[in-house]
Amino acid sequence: MIIYNKTWLANLRLQATLKKDLLHGYITPAEFKSITEKYPVGFYTPNLFARIGLFILTCIIVLFADGFISLLAESSRIVESFGWFFFLGLINYIGLELMVSGKNHFRSGVDDALLFISGCLFVTGFVILLSRHDDGTYYLPLSGIIFLLMLYLSIRFADMLASVVCCISFLAFMFFGWIKIVPAGLSTAPFAMMLVSGVIYWLSRINSKKEKFVNYDNVFVITQVVSLVALYAAGNYYVIQRLSSEMTDHTGPVPFGALFWTWTVLLPFVYIASGIKKKDVILLRTGLLLITAAAVTFRNYYHMLPVDITLTIIGAVILGIVYAITVYLKIPKHGFTCAETEDGHLMDHLKIESLVIAETFSHAPSAPTDEGVKFGGGDFGGGGSGGGF
Repeated sequence: MIIYNKTWLANLRLQATLKKDLLHGYITPAEFKSITEKYPVGFYTPNLFARIGLFILTCIIVLFADGFISLLAESSRIVESFGWFFFLGLINYIGLELMVSGKNHFRSGVDDALLFISGCLFVTGFVILLSRHDDGTYYLPLSGIIFLLMLYLSIRFADMLASVVCCISFLAFMFFGWIKIVPAGLSTAPFAMMLVSGVIYWLSRINSKKEKFVNYDNVFVITQVVSLVALYAAGNYYVIQRLSSEMTDHTGPVPFGALFWTWTVLLPFVYIASGIKKKDVILLRTGLLLITAAAVTFRNYYHMLPVDITLTIIGAVILGIVYAITVYLKIPKHGFTCAETEDGHLMDHLKIESLVIAETFSHAPSAPTDEGVKFGGGDFGGGGSGGGF
């Protein structure tokens, strides 16, 4: 259901791998050019600065266009209704479809802006439609509708921002549904959200390894990060106390406080340990970031040092640990190294080798002369013998 040309997406991944192999010296510039010409990419994808400029320019153009149309329709009194936002959102979405399918825009800034604007307009329309209920009961259906909308946009365009909103809205939907349906739902909501976040992470991790979802790599990465942060937030002492005070006016100690304090302090280190054990960068980096959240939470209740000094000390400790590990891993140990490894992409290198060989033999003479058996040089460390003859 993804709108982008799947062949071009595959060629784009191939070219990205080729660029790495070209930098590492696995292929020559001539081989790189020959392969990329046979596997072209027809997307319009400018550089980062042009993408930012096109995003801003598109937002300005759409803002003026939507404002002009709204001024023309102001006398009919429909501008203030939710249907008008749906109408504007539909116009922008049609423009998005045309720019992607007709003009082959891919992460160009134009499609990013149109996707962002159309999504915001649709969400605004649903907010106006459902906020007529002033008793606060519209949060559950609103989060469910936003989840379905962003799920569609994530599947259709493989957009990372849409996937972030999709995950957050689904978590909100589960939270509001739990406290509404389950008796004493607010007391058990942290444990329910822990379970939901864990399941989301597990499903995204499993499906990210499947070949049929290869075009959604970035979406799964974002989903894993959001679910890991949500898993931590579900048991964070400060988050639980704030929700309890906002929804029940409870200002005393949080029930199971010792459990949640343990969760708040130790879970980032569990992430780091799991990331090291599984060689998972997402777990490792998320754990390092959440150490700061744990320190700020602890500092909020126990005023031992000012916040700036506390964060400075924690940052210095983390930098010291990173520096020590980097120095230690200059020589790879136990499967770890501070440098970018090549072993993890060995299968990709073998695929590139086959393409190079295919390109080479496609221009070889049809009747080669017999020069005898010649043993090839070393593919693995230059030892004098490679994986073939």
